[in-house]
Amino acid sequence: MTSLVDVTMVLLIIFIIAAPFMRAGVKVELPKAENRSPQPREAILIAIDGQKQIYVNQKQVSVDNLSGVVKQLVSAAPQLPVLVEGDAAVPYGEVIALMDAVRNAGVENVGLVLETPSRRR
Repeated sequence: MTSLVDVTMVLLIIFIIAAPFMRAGVKVELPKAENRSPQPREAILIAIDGQKQIYVNQKQVSVDNLSGVVKQLVSAAPQLPVLVEGDAAVPYGEVIALMDAVRNAGVENVGLVLETPSRRR
């Protein structure tokens, strides 16, 4: 038991001596950041509502025509991102199926629209 106390005391002394050295570091002047709200960008928006109706840029589209409409929009403006927005009432699997359909139309980069506190009503 005495040796355990000795080892504990040695470790305690080492930590007491080493602690001030751990705080020392290189001072770095960090750049100031501005917190700006994100600029709205144009995008191809594909939405699915609570009744599972699909809209591309706020125009209703059938599931059968979705691929053709998306291909046409992407070929006309390939720099625009494609965003998928799913209603909260739509099962997650339906949103994933919609994203898969968009990817099958040849779109590589598909994003999801999320609700931020500023978008809440």
